Amino acid sequence: MSDGKKKVLGRGLGALISDAPSASSGVQSKYRLMPAAEISPNASQPRKHFDEAALRELADSIKEKGIIEPLIVRRTSSGYELIAGERRWRASRMAGLIEVPVVVTDATDEEGIELAIIENVQREDLNAIEEAEAYKTLMGFGLSQEAVAKKVGKERATVTNYLRLLKLPIEVKEELVKGSISMGHARALLALDSHAAANELCRRIITKGLSVRQAEALVNEKGAGRKSAKAKKATAAAGAAFSEVEDELRGIFGTKVVFKEKGGRGAIEIIYFSTDERERIIDLLRSVNGL
Repeated sequence: MSDGKKKVLGRGLGALISDAPSASSGVQSKYRLMPAAEISPNASQPRKHFDEAALRELADSIKEKGIIEPLIVRRTSSGYELIAGERRWRASRMAGLIEVPVVVTDATDEEGIELAIIENVQREDLNAIEEAEAYKTLMGFGLSQEAVAKKVGKERATVTNYLRLLKLPIEVKEELVKGSISMGHARALLALDSHAAANELCRRIITKGLSVRQAEALVNEKGAGRKSAKAKKATAAAGAAFSEVEDELRGIFGTKVVFKEKGGRGAIEIIYFSTDERERIIDLLRSVNGL
């Protein structure tokens, strides 16, 4: 991609159509009317979900006022492909429009995808999962999270948080897309250590109408339970190891030996039952270093 085209992508769609007049001005020197049937939707369009009721409302508005802002399309070997304005295109077809105003650009395949993503993100037209997938697509072009954030005008932390949503199980993603849970709920569920646990808590959030804070509290409880179980397991393992050493030392000293440990600190006790046994153990310890 040339440096000039990279600069255009960095500025977004405005760089392509900044000098294009509004469709409502009546001036058609920078855009033209095109049969809606000649335009194909972009298969790589990041937006996958279109609310039918909202489209009908937009179609009614278009019937009354027309399309205020032209669509952005690019030439392809088979005709014209949408880069920006798929909602308007769909609504215009619902409204029965034969022709729609368009601005034609010569974007490449990669540029078309990037521009479609940038346009949708900047307009906040995407749901959380669509936005996450969009950032993933941009990174597929070799961009870092920092570069993606700069390109779409977001903080890097924002891009990172969206990308993490892609680790959620499918059921949770679907509920997030439907709006049954919020992004705050989804981020809380990411802290769970299995998809099964995330799905279970997601269903509980929905059925009981739990707030984000309530969901976070439940996640923390599960985390504390896991830590407690791990601690008990570690203690049991340490106890078994100590038992073996105690048996070994008992054979060396000929008496009971006990390990006592807490919080990484402890003591080794050698038990004796008479003064003679005490002196024998002391002599045995001294003999270790030839004292």
